[in-house]
Amino acid sequence: MSTLKAVIFDFDGVVADSEPLHRKSFNLTLKQLGIAIPEKLYRERYVGLGSTSIMEDIFRTYGVRRSVKFWVRKRMRVFQNLVREEGVKPVKGFMKFNKLLNRIGMKKIIASGGYRKNITIMLRKLKLYEEFKNFIGREDVRSRKPHPEALLLAAKRLGVKPEECVVFEDSPYGVEAARRAGMRCVALTTSLPRSYFPDCVVIKDFREVDLNFLKRIGYR
Repeated sequence: MSTLKAVIFDFDGVVADSEPLHRKSFNLTLKQLGIAIPEKLYRERYVGLGSTSIMEDIFRTYGVRRSVKFWVRKRMRVFQNLVREEGVKPVKGFMKFNKLLNRIGMKKIIASGGYRKNITIMLRKLKLYEEFKNFIGREDVRSRKPHPEALLLAAKRLGVKPEECVVFEDSPYGVEAARRAGMRCVALTTSLPRSYFPDCVVIKDFREVDLNFLKRIGYR
């Protein structure tokens, strides 16, 4: 096992506990069309997917013939207003784990399929923007996860090899992207149950991660 030199974080459901706000923003937006997405369905079907893919699937399922692009933009504005008004919390244990990474000098970066403006607003709310402003968002890559492009770009920006990275993800798409990139991966059950990650190291949240945990996955 190569020595661990860098940590790559997904964002929604990994750094920020934002999936409930995403679902709420979809339901507030789609209420105008008489559509409501139950929490269980949202978690099982849409966690890890991009806004356009989600909206396309919803419109296809409910037989809606409207401009997907228009409604995606509308949903994004609703989401951003929710973050500004209600704020967003970090995933449990993240702040403490982040301090540990700073203390040991571990390289780190965010590589997300989320739009840059959404991530920027949340990072500022969490007071983490200056620390993670080199993040990778949807606009920085051509292909979404499970394609490994975002993760490979993250490793390149940090100046490390893929096999020297560990990725923290909360969806099967992200876990598969890490596998394709040749990186270690840890799955969080913040969005989906453990059964969705049969071949992966799984944690509930960052309260289970400490220096000994990092040593077990390759930190020297």
